[in-house]
Amino acid sequence: MDHISTIKKLKQTPDKSKYLHSENHLLADELSKRLVDQKHFAFYLKMATLYPHDWLRKLAMEILENKNAKTPGKLFAYLIKKHNQEHRVKNNEL
Repeated sequence: MDHISTIKKLKQTPDKSKYLHSENHLLADELSKRLVDQKHFAFYLKMATLYPHDWLRKLAMEILENKNAKTPGKLFAYLIKKHNQEHRVKNNEL
């Protein structure tokens, strides 16, 4: 999949559902489906409440473009954890 079609795919609005009643729910549903990790919907919902949606989509896009990612959901969680650790170190140094 080329870069442009991936971006277009990520920017598409997911189908409406009576269970997805907020932007955070919609993003959590989108991420969990695209990263093939629907059983961890609550994790994606929590991430959607904590981080900017554009950044989360960008991170997911980078993972989906990586041909070596066998478990995209786990990689997503790992990269979020790594991001948090890096920011903690930077904030403690100040």
